[in-house]
Amino acid sequence: MDSTQLQILPLTVIMVLGTQFLVAIFLVTSYEPVKNSGAMLVGVFVATSLSLLIWFGLYEALSINPGSSSDSSPSTADWVVSGLLVLAGIHTFLTRHTAGVPKWMSGLQKADPKSAFTLAFLLFLLMPPDIVAVIAAVHWLHVHNDGVLHAWPLVAACTLAMALPILGYLLFGRRAREAMPKIRDWMTTNAWVVNIAVIAFYLYELLK
Repeated sequence: MDSTQLQILPLTVIMVLGTQFLVAIFLVTSYEPVKNSGAMLVGVFVATSLSLLIWFGLYEALSINPGSSSDSSPSTADWVVSGLLVLAGIHTFLTRHTAGVPKWMSGLQKADPKSAFTLAFLLFLLMPPDIVAVIAAVHWLHVHNDGVLHAWPLVAACTLAMALPILGYLLFGRRAREAMPKIRDWMTTNAWVVNIAVIAFYLYELLK
């Protein structure tokens, strides 16, 4: 894994830390936690891979000039991606006090593998924060003249991060299920701080 791949790994936080991870937590408390979580992880892997392919392909089709890592000043594409990250950061900050568990998530306790897969697929493919994170990753790869396959650590990290609740359940059983509400409460209160820190890091890297 080279330095470029390591630098896109923090984008995992933007993609996972929010509604997506709450879904993973709720699926652990469903009637079939292993099957549902497994289906969810397949959805995460497929959606993240597809999103990267789509946005990488659009970047190529539109012949966007991302500049070079050796350029002394940011390119137009750098500013556009930075603007998207700023908007994501503003949205995260403004909604920090209203973040909570959506009512529809309570229905996940009755989920089946098909619905778990579909939900994970749609969240990682269509949620605005995930789209912004993927665009930032694709832009970063182009700046460093890397192909889309160099984004595999981001796909792997997203999948692994979403697997943490079910791994905890398999390792610790009932104790892990009992800890899930505390983890959920911490996330709804503090996740915005971590997201903004990651966004700030990427803004610095793009515009320095």
